Amino acid sequence: MKKVDYVELDSIVGGDSISGSVINAFTNIIKVLMDAGRSVGSAIRRVAEGNLCPLE
Repeated sequence: MKKVDYVELDSIVGGDSISGSVINAFTNIIKVLMDAGRSVGSAIRRVAEGNLCPLE
């Protein structure tokens, strides 16, 4: 393995600008949207089939 001096260490560039926090937030948004879609779809199906709970 080659030893790297301090000048070469300063010139090393790597990695992405996307952090784990950004990816986690994006997946949470997707989960919320999927849950909302599932709820809306279920509500539409229940209204169409007439399976609503009475409010009395």
